[in-house]
Amino acid sequence: MKTVFDVIHQPLVIGALVLSILIVVGVYFGSHWYYGDVESIDIPAQATFTPSPAVSVPEINLEGLQMADEPANIESQLTVPTADNESVDDFLASLSDEEKALLASEVMPEPELVSPFGFGAYPEVPPDFSHNPIWVDFPNTKNALGGSTMMRALELCDRVLVELWHQGDHTDGGSIGSDDMVLPFYLNTVYVRWGYTEHPDGTTTRYARRMTSGPSMPQSVFDAISQGTIPAGITILDHSEHKIDPFTFLNLNR
Repeated sequence: MKTVFDVIHQPLVIGALVLSILIVVGVYFGSHWYYGDVESIDIPAQATFTPSPAVSVPEINLEGLQMADEPANIESQLTVPTADNESVDDFLASLSDEEKALLASEVMPEPELVSPFGFGAYPEVPPDFSHNPIWVDFPNTKNALGGSTMMRALELCDRVLVELWHQGDHTDGGSIGSDDMVLPFYLNTVYVRWGYTEHPDGTTTRYARRMTSGPSMPQSVFDAISQGTIPAGITILDHSEHKIDPFTFLNLNR
């Protein structure tokens, strides 16, 4: 059995020891050559930073700031975007009644009025029409003036008169009978239903059995016609020949 000294004196072991010593010595001198002398630095346990006197740090007031998840309490007042930033009340107060009505009609237009009797939308009334049609005076009810039957007849009559006016035939009102036939009135014109009396000698005499005209006709004209005299400037028309069927004339369904 070999002792430690015998192992150490082996050539392989001696060579390994020499090589190890050479490596350590080489590392030491190599690092000293590359880095030079390094001096130690003492770092105090607590270090403080003092800013330069030339640098002033502004003081920040964090009072009133809110977290990102908290909604901000924002109050706003609606104003009309005008040049003077007027309020809504001031803006409306500066408008005339006509301007307010125009503004209201543009914001909320009036709904189209439709006949309650199945005749559809009412026709446009000419601006110079002789009178207000029944749907203008009574736009929201069909029971005025004696019930729906009379309202229906008056609507038919006014529809015919409005259409005649659009065609250039300016009337002085009109009437409608129980047969729904419309008779338009004209200035200085009288509708006459004639009656005939037979005499024993075989001759006949014509007389005015019924007369109809517009409201502007004076009673004296009717009296004169009853006595067989036609006043100057008065036109006589046969009642039965000038009636208008509104359903045919206006293409309406009965």
